[in-house]
Amino acid sequence: MGRVVAAVVLALLLTGQQVLAAGFAVYEWSARGIALGGTTMARRPDASAVASNPAAMTGLNGTQIMTGLVGVAPMATVSIEGEESCDGESNVWMLPHAYAVTQLGERYWLGIGAFNRFGLGTEFDENWAGNDSVYFASIKSVSLTPVLGMRLTDTWSIGVGAEANYFEFTQKKKVYGAYDLKVQGDDVGVGVNLSTWYAPTDWLSLGLIYRSAIDVHPRGEADSDAPAPYDDHLNGDADGEITLPDSWSLGMCITPMDRLSLEVDVTRTGWSSYEELDISINGSSTGAALKDWQDTWRLGIGAEYALTPAWDLRAGYVYDETPIRTERADYMVPANDRQLFCAGLGWHDQAWSVDLGYTYLLINDRKDATIYVSGGTSETADFEDGDAHLLGVSVAYRF
Repeated sequence: MGRVVAAVVLALLLTGQQVLAAGFAVYEWSARGIALGGTTMARRPDASAVASNPAAMTGLNGTQIMTGLVGVAPMATVSIEGEESCDGESNVWMLPHAYAVTQLGERYWLGIGAFNRFGLGTEFDENWAGNDSVYFASIKSVSLTPVLGMRLTDTWSIGVGAEANYFEFTQKKKVYGAYDLKVQGDDVGVGVNLSTWYAPTDWLSLGLIYRSAIDVHPRGEADSDAPAPYDDHLNGDADGEITLPDSWSLGMCITPMDRLSLEVDVTRTGWSSYEELDISINGSSTGAALKDWQDTWRLGIGAEYALTPAWDLRAGYVYDETPIRTERADYMVPANDRQLFCAGLGWHDQAWSVDLGYTYLLINDRKDATIYVSGGTSETADFEDGDAHLLGVSVAYRF
C-alpha cells in the first residue's frame, strides 16, 4: 500500500492543476463528494474522509484505498468600462486525488491523502485591456495529509492530522505597455487539522473539523523581456508571502429511512487573512496590491439514496460566498458568489467502488466592480456569464 500511495503522491505533484474557485479554495476531493455538494463530513464515510473528516475514518473496516480525477472547465467574461469585453481562455484543469486508510486495531485508524485544497486558473488573451494587471494567473497546490482517527466510545471519535501544502504561484502581465513580466515561485507550508465524529443514534450523526491557517513564502524567479534600463529590476530573484486561511466546518446527517441519508454542511473560512499581495524582485517590492478579503460562509445540502444494494443515487446544492469585495475586485479572480448544482451515482460490491459526479457551477454576475491597477488608479468592470462544468470519477478498493 505504501508504494501505491507514494506513486500517486508523485503523480499529484507533477500533474496537480488549477481551478476557478470562490477565493481560491477547492472542495472537489472525490467524485462522491462532488455529487453530494461536498456534504461528506457526517454521513457514512469512505476513504476520502481523510480530506473531509478524519475522525469519520473510524467508521471504516480493514484497509481501503481510493484514487480519482476531477476535470473542471471554467468560463467567464470581463467587461472593462470603455473597452471591448473579453472572454477567459477555454481550458480544462485537472484535480487528482488519492487516499489510503487502514485500521490499526479496535480503537485506531491511520490515513494518508494527497489532494487539492487551493487552486486558481485565470487566463485571458495577452493583449486584452486588463493585461497590465494580469493576463495569466495560477495557483497550483497539493496537500499531503497524514491523519490519525481514534474511537473514544462506541458513538464518539476524534481525529488529528498534519498537512504539508505545496504551493506554487505564477503570474503573467504586461509592463510599460508592451513587455512581458512573468513571476513564479513555490514553497511548502505546514498546518494541522482537528476533527470529531459523533453518531449517538442510527439516524443521526454529526461531524466537525478545524483546519489551521498555513503560511507560505513562495520564492522563485522573475523574467521579463523589457529592455534597459527596466530589465535590471524586472529580472532576478522573486519572493512573496501569503497566509492560506483557516476554516471551520460542521455537518449534520440524518437517515430518515434505511435507504436515504440527508446532510447539511456549513463552512466558515477566514479569508480576512489575505490582506495584500506583495511581490518583491531582487529584494525590492513591486508595489503591494491591497486585497482586503472578507471571511465567508459556504452552505451545502446533499442527499444519497440506495436504489439497489449495489447502486446509489446522489444529488446536492451549494451556495458559496465570495471573499472579494465589489469595491476592491480582482482580475485574478473575476468571480462572485457561486451556486453549485450537483448529481451523480455510485456502484459498489464487497471489494470495489466506482463513483461518478457532475456539478454545474453558476457564478453570479458582478456589476460595477472597482479594480485598482498599476499607478494607484482604478477602473470599473463587470464580471459576467461565469460558470464551470465539473466531472469526476473515483475508484476505491477495500481489503
